[in-house]
Amino acid sequence: MSLKFGIYLVEQRIVTPEQFCGLIKIQQESARALPTIALRKNLMTIRQVADVLDVIAETPHREFQTVATEMGYLHPKEADYLLQIQQTTAETIRSLAVECGLLTERQAAVLFLHFQKTQLKKQATSPTTAATPTVTESKTETEITVGSETGQTTASPSRPKRPNFRRRPVIIEKEGSSV
Repeated sequence: MSLKFGIYLVEQRIVTPEQFCGLIKIQQESARALPTIALRKNLMTIRQVADVLDVIAETPHREFQTVATEMGYLHPKEADYLLQIQQTTAETIRSLAVECGLLTERQAAVLFLHFQKTQLKKQATSPTTAATPTVTESKTETEITVGSETGQTTASPSRPKRPNFRRRPVIIEKEGSSV
């Protein structure tokens, strides 16, 4: 979902493709390494992790979970579990955009709400998911989230209102850091 939100930000021209790539790079760096997760979850021993890393050192471009599965140290379901944990421990594109100064907290919240509504609308109109029940949001909850500070009313959940910011967000570069 985080990656889709980043793509949405690019489509809406809130961030440039280059900024989005930078956010993805930061996100990947913030994720925990699979060997660390395997050790913390007691799925592998230190010796097993070392063996897998030795194989990877000899044949680069091989993934940790693949080698560990081939060596019999991990079951395929455990490898998938490691990947899920890695994805959930990485920072979200939304929080990184705020942290890097691309968006304010408020802008990120409004944009994410609009993104979620458009995703629900796409799911509802998709022929494969037409029979799937969709999550609905009450009007009062939407007004509190989006319109409470400005006193504006919001669009109905079936037709989301496009965010309208007074000025385009810009990157704020901090001293000594490159984003």
